[in-house]
Amino acid sequence: MPSSISLTFCKKNLELYSQSVYDALRANYPDLEIEVKDCLDMCAMCTDVPFALRNGALIGGRDPMGLYRKLERGMQFLSAPPLPGTSGYREQIEEHSPVVSTGKESSK
Repeated sequence: MPSSISLTFCKKNLELYSQSVYDALRANYPDLEIEVKDCLDMCAMCTDVPFALRNGALIGGRDPMGLYRKLERGMQFLSAPPLPGTSGYREQIEEHSPVVSTGKESSK
């Protein structure tokens, strides 16, 4: 199933902070599109905190674990069942056998 999420990491930021985040995402989400660019022109962020671009939006964390948690939280919908009204949703109809009371149940 192709992912609708793309991540972009800065090479310098990988060297400084986010290599462990990149490695964990590669291991846990092998189909995820992850790109590494030499420079993302965010020098103030790059040398200060771990960050990545998710679908073009800047996502930063205080530390690598914080960045990983934010990125993973944004990917939870990839493994969640489709929501009603969205493509891929199929209504689950459970078959229940009707409960018929005979009125002769004993209470103990």
